[in-house]
Amino acid sequence: MRNNYNLVLNRSLVVLLIILFTGIPVRTIAQVSFEGYAGALNSNVSEGIKGNVSGEFSARLGTFTASAGSLFTFPVTNELYFSALKLQVQNDFQLFNKPITMGAFYLWKPFSVDLRETAFGLLAGYRIGRFGLNLGLNSRVYYFTQAAKEKYNFTDAVSTSIWEPINIMYRLSYYQPLSPKWEMEAMVTNYDNYIIEQETNPMIQTKFSYKMNQKLSLYGNLGYQQAGLLNARVNTFGVFLRGGVIWKIN
Repeated sequence: MRNNYNLVLNRSLVVLLIILFTGIPVRTIAQVSFEGYAGALNSNVSEGIKGNVSGEFSARLGTFTASAGSLFTFPVTNELYFSALKLQVQNDFQLFNKPITMGAFYLWKPFSVDLRETAFGLLAGYRIGRFGLNLGLNSRVYYFTQAAKEKYNFTDAVSTSIWEPINIMYRLSYYQPLSPKWEMEAMVTNYDNYIIEQETNPMIQTKFSYKMNQKLSLYGNLGYQQAGLLNARVNTFGVFLRGGVIWKIN
């Protein structure tokens, strides 16, 4: 299983490098940005309201952007404040005279003391007028830590990881300008900043953005998630509310 996972990873990285670095203009000045938000969420399994804080730095060189972000959750129920790490690279380019954004990401989540989640994938985005579409693929592995293997005395014959070879990612967005400074976005998606759900578990989100000036923007985000779109009975999974800031440092 692990060998197959590594093979898929290596091939994906080769494809990524070809896509990202084709046609990138060389410039000497990078634009550095910071995005941070704080939010609260409540779900059937969260044991009350949870808070989270995220910070992400990105650097843009021409059409190429690299970013790194992390997520912290409180109060803690699994002895871990640190909830996720995400690394991402992407490139903006023209395909058949249409603007396309394509990139790759790596996501690592220590969602319990004993279990970890690692995911990587490719994601492409396209916007025309007020509509946006993002499509992608990801591969994911859930596995026990080495400490957990020793703690529970797993033998070599016991499989301690589960591999999901391919999952589809999607996001359909609608943008509505409200004024020169205000914009509203409504979307249906199965992924968020640090969450990737199955294809049949969509989230409905609304986002209001306010542009204070050329360097600083504020936004608020409200999301609702169901247990599953194709389930015989659809139960509420959870809701979240967050407020954030985007700062173009230079």
